[in-house]
Amino acid sequence: MNYYNYKAKDASGRYQDGTIEAVDEKQAGALLRSHGLFVIRINPKVKLLSGDLSFMKGVSQSEVAHFTRYLATMLGTGLPLTDALSNLQSQSSPALAEVISSMTRDISGGSNLSDAMGRFPKVFNNLYFNLVRAGEASGTIDESLNRLADTLEKELDFKGKVTGAMVYPIIVVSAMGIIATIMMTVVIPKIAEVYKQFGADLPLPTQILITVSNFITNYTIVVIIVLAGVVIAYRSFKQTPAGDYFLSNLSFKIPVFGSLNKEVTLAVMTRTLGAMVGSGISILEALNIVADTVGNNIYREGLMIAAKDVEKGFPFSMSLKNDQNFPTIISQMVGIGEETGTMDKSLQRLAVFFEDSAERRVKTLTTALEPILILIMGVGVAGLAIAILMPMFNLVNVIK
Repeated sequence: MNYYNYKAKDASGRYQDGTIEAVDEKQAGALLRSHGLFVIRINPKVKLLSGDLSFMKGVSQSEVAHFTRYLATMLGTGLPLTDALSNLQSQSSPALAEVISSMTRDISGGSNLSDAMGRFPKVFNNLYFNLVRAGEASGTIDESLNRLADTLEKELDFKGKVTGAMVYPIIVVSAMGIIATIMMTVVIPKIAEVYKQFGADLPLPTQILITVSNFITNYTIVVIIVLAGVVIAYRSFKQTPAGDYFLSNLSFKIPVFGSLNKEVTLAVMTRTLGAMVGSGISILEALNIVADTVGNNIYREGLMIAAKDVEKGFPFSMSLKNDQNFPTIISQMVGIGEETGTMDKSLQRLAVFFEDSAERRVKTLTTALEPILILIMGVGVAGLAIAILMPMFNLVNVIK
């Protein structure tokens, strides 16, 4: 008997990951389906001395992108696959080197590259696996890897720009939170004790500040438990289909950030779809694969509905046009791609459009956030100063 890692979806739409024992993958799939599960992916469980690498998390997307680019370059020059992998193994981090070592053994034993990569779904996701498999089927593995490298690098560059633009606001907000915590747990209690000893009359702002400080200081464990409970409740709610859909919808309705989140999601989605279609994967198969990788439940559901429509023979553009969650420009560009046979190029143009729009929005947002954060910080400092200094005037009179 062998062990297989699987990803499946139950009747309620919840995703499940686990391990099942079976003679082969076919029997593993049959067993999962007999339990009412829709099988998304089944991979042999990797058994190495260093442990099970099917759940490898020590390999970054940046490493995978570099590995893909170098492998494509080496294969393009005619270097044998095992030699190319051996060269890359010596240049990689320990985690990725161990993955490459296992892949090399599998390929030497007769496996193809896609099957060897399929054993590490946490390193090479479903999109990666299918693009490599398509390249092997068409005999253009180096072109598929180059296309994969382009997709990964552009996605990393795009996410880096968005994340980098948000660094300053995050640092300022974090600093404000740390300062506020120190003030409420260390400074305010000492000042409150001084006021209490002299019996000074405290104005309302000072009383509120001291009350909040006392609550945080005296009930720290309660505050931590409540915060932990909120986090656990949020994650549990998100795991349910209704909760995931509600939070996905809510993320698009947050002022300013909602539009940015939508454009980032659409940029990644259209670029991924374009890469898959350009590699020769059918639009139906591409929709099912991308639907599994999209993080937002609204667009995941939209792509799944579109896949069903395409399977029935309807144009992809028609499904997009009927779904109000997708901007009109997507259905229009996809329609042009369907008519001219350039679906992949239309999707890539859409990805560039949404990336440019998101970058402009981020720049505008960060420009506006700087004075807003300074204003908030100023108001907070002024409020603390007023609440702390006002009683001092009464304290002077008490001392006199």
